Amino acid sequence: RFTSPHPADFTDELLETMVDCPAVCNHVHLPVQSGSTRILRAMRRGYTREGYLEIIGKIRAAARPIAVSTDLIVGYPGESERDFEDTLTLLDEVQYDSAFSFKYSPRPDTAAGLLEDDVPDGEKGRRLSLLQERQQMIQTAKNSRWVGRVVEVLVEGKARRRMALAGRTSDNRIVNFDGPETPPGSFAEVEITGFGPNSLKGVRVP
Repeated sequence: RFTSPHPADFTDELLETMVDCPAVCNHVHLPVQSGSTRILRAMRRGYTREGYLEIIGKIRAAARPIAVSTDLIVGYPGESERDFEDTLTLLDEVQYDSAFSFKYSPRPDTAAGLLEDDVPDGEKGRRLSLLQERQQMIQTAKNSRWVGRVVEVLVEGKARRRMALAGRTSDNRIVNFDGPETPPGSFAEVEITGFGPNSLKGVRVP
């Protein structure tokens, strides 16, 4: 599984290599941090919103489907309501399969640590809640489309709740399923029977 390349380093050649190599999973974690070009420049990320979306467009147009996840930060120093809205609209445009999101907090020995942490913590919390709610809606809608399909799952072990086993698909979706005991590291064919925002559930196909 290829994860966390910097968007500035995600070249056409790299994407072609992913598509052409069967051993690489159908998933890439492409951190964006913010949907606002102004904030991306303040973060010194080395790309713009438009440049990032161009990469996403190429991934979506690839010869095989590739799921995309990301990292997001809210409340970076100087982030305005407009900047935050740009991040929300980025979620709508990209339709991430999953996202890790956090409130900004100062860290020592970083350029951002020299900036005034001027977004109140309560406002950071509000923005984070709105962002996570929006992403949960996107994930629920995307996961609902898997019901009735049979997927290959790499078994990781016992499920945490109710279902017997848990594993992941090539595109990094968590699947909890019932069926015969299957050792971790094995592959299983699973028919998807249900879904939530963060995982799928199903039954192993004999």
